[in-house]
Amino acid sequence: MDNKTLSLNQSICAVLLFNFGSSVIMGISTKVAQDAWISIIIATVLTIPLFMMYGRILNNFPGKNVYEISETVFGKVGGKIVSAFMVSYCIFLASLVMRNYSEFTQIGTLVETPQEPILILLVITTVYLARSGIKTVGKWSVLMLFVVISVVVLILLVSINQMELSSMLPIFEHSFSDIFWTAVRIISFPYAETVVFLCLGCCFAANESRTKIFLRSLFFGFFIFMNISIRNLTLLGQKMIELSYFPSFVTARIIEVGDFLSRIEGSISTNFLLAGIVKISICLLGAAKGLKEILNLPDFKPMVMPAALTAFALSLTNYGSTMEMFEFVAYYAYYALPFQLIIPLALLIFGEVYKRKHSPKKASAPKAIPRPAEM
Repeated sequence: MDNKTLSLNQSICAVLLFNFGSSVIMGISTKVAQDAWISIIIATVLTIPLFMMYGRILNNFPGKNVYEISETVFGKVGGKIVSAFMVSYCIFLASLVMRNYSEFTQIGTLVETPQEPILILLVITTVYLARSGIKTVGKWSVLMLFVVISVVVLILLVSINQMELSSMLPIFEHSFSDIFWTAVRIISFPYAETVVFLCLGCCFAANESRTKIFLRSLFFGFFIFMNISIRNLTLLGQKMIELSYFPSFVTARIIEVGDFLSRIEGSISTNFLLAGIVKISICLLGAAKGLKEILNLPDFKPMVMPAALTAFALSLTNYGSTMEMFEFVAYYAYYALPFQLIIPLALLIFGEVYKRKHSPKKASAPKAIPRPAEM
């Protein structure tokens, strides 16, 4: 196996943990409370063709990332413009995740600590991981996914006796319009953020279908998000979950197992932070590879630190408060639409045209020479 490519399991774990990253602490959209599970189902079904599109783009150009594909399809000038847009998205997404975790850490555990030191530690860690290469990120993803899923299962098991299933009723309390638009928000955050992996297309093993990787991660992610959504709802109740900024953390805080185990949220928040490191590292890796292509550099590693510092600067100015951070989630789908749908759709259409034009034509079989009629 090439040291610069991911195995099938590493790829699935990386995509799954990437989607799991900041969404696990911010929670899947809680605006529709007991109907959130319906929104998750709708979002997952609508994401299937989106992930098939992402996979098709990479399958059409095996061994290439979105920057190389865009330059092949749109030419040098058009390709660099598309690359600049994708780099900006990777950096901005990294800054959003950094701010998510700094806000969470400050509110949940280190109340008196300014956010700057927290962000600096995130930058140092993620830069080191990104510069270590995609193979290291893949190995880290496998380990951290095991830890995070173990924590999710542990919380579920110890909280079963405290769940109030009546909180899930009545079903369809909200209008279909509200449920559908909540599903759209779930698609944009976190599902469609997987578009960042188009920037790492060359890092997937050549003999693996990219579509299979994306769809398998979607399948596993659906069950994890459904589990978390139902668990938080049945433990916190409809009103509390609507008011909570970090519902998963609040859920962990109220769990008590007898008289010997309580307030386990500290270790849980640490594990969630480790998952966020993967998401930020992948964003920085995608941005660095794009800057390498735009500037025609021999290696991406020198660009990791500039991308991280830019994300750090943006994270300080993204929001004025925690409330603004959660309000932005409602508008994030509009901002992310060009990067998550329009650019990939254009790459798919023009990529298919390019592939048909440049695919080798099969040589036509020679016509049979008619035999002379027998006398």
